[in-house]
Amino acid sequence: MTEEQYLSERVDDQIDWYSKKSTINKTYYLLANTLVIVFAALIPFFAGFAKEFNWLNFPIGVLGVLTAVATSLSSLYKFQEKWTTYRITTEALQREKLLFQTTSSPYDIGSQSFNVFVRNIEGIMNNENTVWTQIINKKDDNPESENHTSTEE
Repeated sequence: MTEEQYLSERVDDQIDWYSKKSTINKTYYLLANTLVIVFAALIPFFAGFAKEFNWLNFPIGVLGVLTAVATSLSSLYKFQEKWTTYRITTEALQREKLLFQTTSSPYDIGSQSFNVFVRNIEGIMNNENTVWTQIINKKDDNPESENHTSTEE
């Protein structure tokens, strides 16, 4: 594979992929948290009128359920963690690409520059895969949600 092929088919493709995934996860994270804020703020507002209008009890309950669902989905899919991990990876790949294209250190070593570049790029992506796996497998930090009979790792 030539340098040009590697840059376009591997590096640029990965930069685009990570950037898109970062944007998507940021959007989902912000949407879910905006909904939580709005739904949670409407509950006490409607509750203030519930004595006069009994029918408001149903929307209050629905808002409570929607708040719990939006919070749970954001936590389950780990939008914030994936957003930041993908953004960090995008920036790291762009930085390495810039250093390589400008033959800046550590890519100012002549014929071995491309090999070092490939090793560094693949290392960044491998590290992201490791971090992503840790994020996905991370247990909830809330001690109340842990099974007290489980063994520690």
